[in-house]
Amino acid sequence: MFFMILNFLFGLLMIGFSFSIDRRDALRKNTNSLVNIILTLASMFILMGITVALCKWGPGQLAFVIGKFTFVIMAWFCTACCSYVLAFPNYKLPAVVTVFQWIFNALALFMMFFVYKTGVKSITIINDAFTISSAPLFSGKLKDFIHISFFGFYCALFCVFLPFFTSLMVLVRAENYSSKLEKQRAVLNASAFLAAWVIIFYVMGCSKYQPMFPSMFMVAFIPQMLIFALASGNDEIWDTRAVLQTIFTFLIRYFIPAVAAGVAFMLLSPLGKVSGFLYGLSYLLVILVITAIGTFAVTMFKKRDLLRESRYGEAFEKEITSIDYTGDPKLITQNLYGLFKKYVNTSSVKILVNSGTTLETVYSSDEEKISLPIDSKVFEAVLSGHHPVVFREWAIRDNAVSQVRLQLIEMLNQTSSDAFILLNEGRQIVGAIFLGKKISGNVYSEYDYKVFTRLYSNFFVVGYYMKNILNEDVVGTVNREIKMSGQIITSIQENMDVIKHPKIDTGYLMVPAHNIGGEFVDMIRLSDSRYIYIIGALSGKGIAASMNMVILKSIIRTFLAETGDFKKLVIKVNSFIRESLPKGTFFAGTFGLLDFSTNTMYYINCGSPALFMYTRAYNNVIEIQGEGHILGFAKDVTNLIWVKKVNLAEGDIIFACTDGLIDTKSLRGDVFGKSRVQNSLTDNMGYPASKMAQFAYNSLVEFTSKELEDDVTVLVLKYLGDK
Repeated sequence: MFFMILNFLFGLLMIGFSFSIDRRDALRKNTNSLVNIILTLASMFILMGITVALCKWGPGQLAFVIGKFTFVIMAWFCTACCSYVLAFPNYKLPAVVTVFQWIFNALALFMMFFVYKTGVKSITIINDAFTISSAPLFSGKLKDFIHISFFGFYCALFCVFLPFFTSLMVLVRAENYSSKLEKQRAVLNASAFLAAWVIIFYVMGCSKYQPMFPSMFMVAFIPQMLIFALASGNDEIWDTRAVLQTIFTFLIRYFIPAVAAGVAFMLLSPLGKVSGFLYGLSYLLVILVITAIGTFAVTMFKKRDLLRESRYGEAFEKEITSIDYTGDPKLITQNLYGLFKKYVNTSSVKILVNSGTTLETVYSSDEEKISLPIDSKVFEAVLSGHHPVVFREWAIRDNAVSQVRLQLIEMLNQTSSDAFILLNEGRQIVGAIFLGKKISGNVYSEYDYKVFTRLYSNFFVVGYYMKNILNEDVVGTVNREIKMSGQIITSIQENMDVIKHPKIDTGYLMVPAHNIGGEFVDMIRLSDSRYIYIIGALSGKGIAASMNMVILKSIIRTFLAETGDFKKLVIKVNSFIRESLPKGTFFAGTFGLLDFSTNTMYYINCGSPALFMYTRAYNNVIEIQGEGHILGFAKDVTNLIWVKKVNLAEGDIIFACTDGLIDTKSLRGDVFGKSRVQNSLTDNMGYPASKMAQFAYNSLVEFTSKELEDDVTVLVLKYLGDK
């Protein structure tokens, strides 16, 4: 019963493993036949568990048939593994390989079910021994020299000889690979068969001490699957340190615990003759102890840097975030290149920015100038796939770019690079950062991709700076911070889709207290009758807050390309602020959606200090913000924000502002307050929206009689209706 349960457990384990591989490849948008092979192994375990159960308690003939069918599937599994390795990494079998696979599959079926004289005679459990009986393969004098049964030959043919010749072909072919990574993968796949052979001989040795062990024959293929999975997911060339870490990790996590479990199994086996339940319980406790010790050992070795992999993300993020953009631009670009060289091992960096119809080089560490057309099909594919970080290895393997693969590889060759980061604001390309090959000869790995994706906002700032700041007019300026602020604010205003519709009059005003600030108004056109507006403030002051504002404005447009749900947009923005902007950053403001076809406004209060509405029908000003939650504090704001709706009629006015207008104090310490804002609204409602915003600000200046200490942002929407 114990071995039946073990087979079922291993079967379930393999099913879970297949799901993890499937999820991994789904994220990479790859198709991998390894999932089907793992599921085949899972079915072998389950069928073997059924066979053991039938041998013990069921009809013997049924156990015999299912047992033979299990070994047929085992042979099919082995041929599938050989085909997989030969086709790797394309996963598309050549016709000749497919033919040979079907020939061997048919041979396995014939040998197991249609060879009677020397074939498998019985599959039984006799005296607690799992026995597979078959006649000797040879007769006469040859039988005395070669002691092998028909079943032994069957297993050797499909589990040893066929994989052995496959490994030789793979290793010979690997010598002709130009890619070091592909050669490493090929060697890994070949070594997977070696791991299976080691476990096969281990199981055979254990069978002398525990006669039921042959029923666990399929365990030999588990390390083979693990190595296949490692090879298919590997995207980094290992150096000596990485190889030693991998071997050491395998020993301490898998091999030593497995050996300890095997020894415990043999030592406790006499207990099974006394009580099967006591034996199973004791063995389970031993496994738990071994697992606990193994986990503790791994933790201790990690603390001593023996198992810890080289991870640069945190240090890289800290330094790239601390770049001072008020310094000499040449030093800024050199500093950026130095960071890539120091942490990523990049040989060169090129920064290209949008000049209208092309991307032009504004910085190149190797002084090579490149020009690329913006309307390239490659960039279109990258934007459509929302995959701004592109590596050469990904471009070679991923089906998502199959239609532009040749052009993509040609672009990488033209720029002498192995990777690039496309900097885009929605569908508008700001620039691109091209990275040369790694100095070590390694390739850009999945870890690099995760780091680059997490730091995308920082790279966007670099591209934005190079496009808008780094020009001859600005380079020679003494006060770079002031110039940078002007460039940023001007760019925001130019890129804004100011609401232009006959039903509405829009006015806004943004006045930073110290030339630079984190407050902003943005408007985005969705269609002729639908617009989104955002008004709010990011925490902090000065250049850091201003750059965060630019990043957030860009990412909102990017998210709009991914989701059409208003609330989900705000939820994604919250996650971005919390996870990608500097710690402690938060946003307080309002997201609004105007639908002129239905004369409605939907809005979400994200900690807005004030949102007023004047209704002509009641000739009254009311606050409509309701409850809201500042973005950036909570991990998930799904249950903390609500979509509100108001119907708009001719003469209605929406007035939104930041706390700089409401909370500013006069010289005597009085607060300007909401009542003065409401009075300004009613006193000036006959003027255009832009004048109303300006008059509200003028009232504040007159009230304070001093220099403002906080940014002031105002948005006025006068609904004209159909007049």
